[in-house]
Amino acid sequence: MSLWVVLPAALLVLLLAAFVAWRFWFFHRNPPRPIAVGTDPVCPADGRILYVEQVELRPDTPDPYHRRVQQAFGISGPWSVIATYLGILDVHLVRAPLAGTLRLYPIQAIGANISMGQSFIFAALRRPLPLGQRGYLDKNEFLGVEISAGAQRVLLVLMADWWIDQIVPLVDDGLQVERGQVIAKIQMGSQVDLWSPAGALTPLRAVGDRVEAGSGVIARAA
Repeated sequence: MSLWVVLPAALLVLLLAAFVAWRFWFFHRNPPRPIAVGTDPVCPADGRILYVEQVELRPDTPDPYHRRVQQAFGISGPWSVIATYLGILDVHLVRAPLAGTLRLYPIQAIGANISMGQSFIFAALRRPLPLGQRGYLDKNEFLGVEISAGAQRVLLVLMADWWIDQIVPLVDDGLQVERGQVIAKIQMGSQVDLWSPAGALTPLRAVGDRVEAGSGVIARAA
């Protein structure tokens, strides 16, 4: 058989084997994580910080994503948002930033999920994702998670990419969770936003920083 036939065929087999290993083993891995000491919120996801912003939620909030979050959680006023983008090589398990009571708020997709590919590019460049590149925030499937303990309260918004529109909660609504505990899995390329009341937390991570769920602290309690 010609070498020009064997080599492309062998390369195709290797690429297929690499994809299968990534998709059905590497992507679903759950490596042990030492949880950061203290009580400050730990990073909820692996990846790179995509943006750190202050948001004002009002009855006439113009941003569709902010309106979806506002309606899902029933919140208003000023909030801080720290977004983490999970790349294709990152662990896709989400961890609880704090210990407390967990509540789940499914947010249905508006039509079909769309690609978050632009987030991959800006995360790789370690630049903040511009507002004009965030169309998926208006449409894609979300899972809202609220964790509260006494005066402390944080919200997570887990987002699914268009490849596989599935976010799988791994804990039940109303459960008491530990700081750094695995609480959900996002099936493909994705994003996790940490929302906190303005002034409650001081972000310790900047745009482009690489973070690791559980083992790193993402913000300090004010």
